[in-house]
Amino acid sequence: MRTTALVGSLMLVGSVASAQTVVSGNLDLSFKAVNNKKSPIDSYQGFGKESQINVQNKGTLNNGLTYAAGFSLEFDGDDNGGSGTTGWSTENTFIDLTAGSTTFTIGIDHMQNPDSHAHVNMVGVGYIGGQGIAGPVGTTGTYTGKLSSSLYPTNNLSQYQTYGVGLTQATSIGKFSINYVPTSTWSSTVANSTTGKAYATASSNIGAIGGPDIGNTASIASYEGTGESQYEIGFTGDLGVKGLNVMAFYNKANPTNGNQGGKNYVGQQIGGSYNFGQFTVGLDWRTTEAAETALLSYKNTGKSVGVAYAVNPQWSLGAVYAKADISGDATVATGNTDTEKTKIISIGYNMGPVVINAQARDTTAVGGNKTTNGDAKDGIIKVSTKF
Repeated sequence: MRTTALVGSLMLVGSVASAQTVVSGNLDLSFKAVNNKKSPIDSYQGFGKESQINVQNKGTLNNGLTYAAGFSLEFDGDDNGGSGTTGWSTENTFIDLTAGSTTFTIGIDHMQNPDSHAHVNMVGVGYIGGQGIAGPVGTTGTYTGKLSSSLYPTNNLSQYQTYGVGLTQATSIGKFSINYVPTSTWSSTVANSTTGKAYATASSNIGAIGGPDIGNTASIASYEGTGESQYEIGFTGDLGVKGLNVMAFYNKANPTNGNQGGKNYVGQQIGGSYNFGQFTVGLDWRTTEAAETALLSYKNTGKSVGVAYAVNPQWSLGAVYAKADISGDATVATGNTDTEKTKIISIGYNMGPVVINAQARDTTAVGGNKTTNGDAKDGIIKVSTKF
C-alpha cells in the first residue's frame, strides 16, 4: 500500500510538471466620491480595492481530448472574513473538456454570461447604474438601497456564479452556450431587490452558492438551500461582420421552494457594439422578471446607448445614456415608479502595464423614487494592472 501510494504521488507530480500551468493576477485600486443632496448621509468618498490570483492548467488527455482547469482567488475590499469571502470559492473555478469546437464545462463563474456593461460603458468603470448612491428605505419589500442602488439590471438574474454544467459550441459567427445549474442562487428572501441575488445573505443559501465539499459533510441545506434549478442560453460573436460584437442571453429559474406558485425568474439581454475607425457605438437592452411572493411580481427593464472615441492609442473618451424602470404589483415596483435616468462621461489613459479609467455619473430618480432617494452625482477613478 505504501509503495502504491508513493508511485501514485510520483505520477501525479510528473503529470503536473509536464503540463502548462500559468499563474496570473490583477489588481484594481479606485477612489470614489458620491454627492446625494436628498440624503446627505449618503454623500461620501474613499478608496476601494479588488485583487485576484488565477491558477490555470491545460494539456491533452490520453484519449485525445484537450482539457483546461483552473481556479481564482478574489480578494475585494470587503473580504475581511465576512460575506466577502465568497470570492474564495466561487471565482472562475472550472474543468473544461474540449473535442474540436465543442467544450464541456463543470464549474462556476467561467462560462460566458451577461454580467457586463463593457459593450456600452466602454471607457468608464463597471456597471452603468449608480451603485451605492442611496440609503435603505423602509423594510422588507421596499427598495434595498446600498446593496444595489440603481434600477438598471446588472447580471440579469444569471446563475453563472453557481456551480453547474454546460456546453459551448464555437462557430464561424460566434459562440453558443447553454449552462444548467441544479440549484440557482435566487431566494424568496431577497426577491424584493432589483437584482434578487442571495450572495449567501442567509445560511440556507450558502450551499446554493459556494456549494458543500466533495461530499464528506453534506445536507439538503448545503446542497440546495432555497434555490431551484435554472438554465441559461447565450450567444456572443460578430455574426461574420468585422467590427461587430453581439451578445444575447436568456435564462429561466423555477420559483424557489419558499415561493411555490410564484412566477418563474426570467432574465433577458440583447446588446453589442460596432467599431468603425476611431468610433465604437454600443447598445444594451435587458430585463428581469421575478416574484416577490406567490401573488406579487415585478419586471425591471434597462435600456442604454454608449459611444467611445479613441483619440490615439493612449487616450479614449466615452459617454453613456441609460434609462431604467420597474413595473408590476410587487411592493418594490409600487414603491419605485419613477424612471431612473443615468448619464456618464468617461476618459481612459493606457500606459501599457497600467491603465487609468475615470468617469463622472449623474443619476436622476435614484432607484426609481425621486421623492425619497432624490438625484445623485458620483465620480470614480480606477487604476488597474495585470501580472
